[in-house]
Parts: sequence; C-alpha cells; structure tokens
Amino acid sequence: MEVDPAIKAIFGDAPPGINLLAKQETAIIAVALVSTAFATIALLLRIWARNFQRFGMMADDYLMVVALIFTYGTLVITILGAKAGAGRHVWSLAPQQVADVFRLLYSYTFIYAGSVSFTKLSILLFYRRLFERGSTWFHIRLAFAAFFCIGYLLSIWAVAGALCQPVEFFWTKFLGATGKCLDINSSFLSLTVLNLVADLLVLLVPIPEILALQMSTKKKIGVCGVMLLGGLVCVVSAVRIWAFYRFTVEVDLTWVQADVFLLSSVEPAFGIVSACLPSLRPLYRRARAKITGKDLHSSSAGTGTWYATSKASRIGNSYVRAQFEQADTPEYYTGAVGNHTVVIESANKAK
Repeated sequence: MEVDPAIKAIFGDAPPGINLLAKQETAIIAVALVSTAFATIALLLRIWARNFQRFGMMADDYLMVVALIFTYGTLVITILGAKAGAGRHVWSLAPQQVADVFRLLYSYTFIYAGSVSFTKLSILLFYRRLFERGSTWFHIRLAFAAFFCIGYLLSIWAVAGALCQPVEFFWTKFLGATGKCLDINSSFLSLTVLNLVADLLVLLVPIPEILALQMSTKKKIGVCGVMLLGGLVCVVSAVRIWAFYRFTVEVDLTWVQADVFLLSSVEPAFGIVSACLPSLRPLYRRARAKITGKDLHSSSAGTGTWYATSKASRIGNSYVRAQFEQADTPEYYTGAVGNHTVVIESANKAK
C-alpha cells in the first residue's frame, strides 16, 4: 500500500513489517455498543425500581438520564471515529482522514466530560438522599466532592475551548494550516488524572457513614461491596490514563486512538451501570420472592420492607420518616400512610 507523501512528511516512514491494512473498527464499535446497551438497561431497571417502590423519579435519576444522553453522544463519536480512521495505522490514511479523526477527538472532549461528570453528580445526590441525616463531616465530604466534580467539568470545557488558536487548528494542522496550541499532551494527561481523582473522591464519600451503621460486619461488607462497584470505573479510568499516555508518545497516533475512543465510551457506560446497581435491590427482592414463593407484602415485619399498593405522595422534596429497628440495610423503604410517604430506615443509623 502506498503511503501518502504528506503523511510521510509529517510522521516519517512507516515501520518495516507493519500491516497497513489492519484496522480495529469492528472491535471498537462492538464493545462501545454493548457497553452502552448495558448502561441503558441498568438505567431502565433503575426507573422501574423507582416506580415499583412508589418513589417516582427524583433529582439523581434525572441527572443519570442526562448522563446517559451524553453517553449516547460518546457512542456516536466512537462509531464515527472508528469509521473515519481511529484504529488504523496513520500511514494508511490521507491527511484529511487524520484531520477528521482529530476533529472528532476534539468534540469527544466536551461530550465525555459531560457524561462522566453528570454520572458523578447523580451519585452524590443519591448519597445525599441516602444519608440525609449523616454527620457534618459527611456533608463536608459530599460538598467537596461535588465542588471538585463541577470544577472538573468546567475546567475541561474551558481548557478544550482554549486549547488552540484558532480552535480548528487542533485538526487542520494536518492540512498545512497555521496557528498555535497549548501543550496538548500535558493538558489531556492532567485532565485525565483529575477525572480519576474525582472517581476516587466519589467512591470514598459514603464509606465512613456505612461503617458507622449498627449492623453486622458481614452486612457492612456487603453494603460497602455494592458501593465499591464504582471501583470498576476507577480501573477503567486508570487504563484510560495509560491510553492517553501512549497517545502522547506514539508516532502512530490514529492506531492508539482506538483505545482512547473506546475507553472514553466504555468508562461512562460502566459508571452508569455501577451507579444504578444499588437502586436495583427492590427488583432483586421481588424476583427472589417470586422464585421462593414468599409474599413480599406479608414479609414486611421481618425484613423492614413495606411496599405500598398505590403511589405515595411527597411533602415538598422530602419524606415522612419512621424508624424500624429490624431494618438491616442503609436503604430507605417506603409505604403509604394516608397521603404521606413513610420511609423505613435503620433505627441505629449514625447521626
């Protein structure tokens, strides 16, 4: 395959023995589609669980819907990027194709930041509702994590907007245009590391509150395990840092961009799945009750769970709260009393 002279002038000669016909397009698109499908299913199940509990949609649910919309955006750009040339060796492309890939990468920066940030903010709102009467230190941690996540979102949008002058020089430099850019490699790496820091902050916010609950060690480990599913997102985020590092040092930019595009689509999807799992416990209990033949309604006295038969109303944005000594998880379970919603929670929950 003959290499375009302009590409050779920019990137040098192709390494000997390289297969210029190799491409990763199919794998990129398949993985991105599957991960986004899982995120969609998880959110639909979460909404179903809300309706089953008679809660209705709440602020954290709406933010998660927004996060999923942004995640669809990352999926679209991943597919377009793969078709444009991401995942192919740069020496097999024309300058216009390289420019097209970088234009999509630039757009990706804004959409990816929105997807992961709104997911984190949704999780923090979930924590706030779950531990509304938590300690002052908990609310300080929560506020700091929210401030950091919002700051990350605004920072990445601001840096991306000012990365090159003119903006289009980010991709037209491969077409011989003139302009100037900041240190793109350092900027991307720094923002990627900050995203991992934000993931860790969100992950650790509720742990002290869970450990302070008066319940058996086994149950604490189980609840922490569900919350720590977000650790999978941290792993993906760390791998994404490695992918961006390769992007900063490799000559074959479009080939290594396959990992950048793919991980930037998989990470938000994983974040949504892990964030929705703790909300699916009512569906699990319902499925278990059907399998075992146990009456879910009649078991309320022993489990601390009471499901209403009609949709309960809210007073303002809160719930009428009642303590139930046998409630064995930090989750809230609701039932209707007159026109009010009763939320049953652990009587020994840490103040």
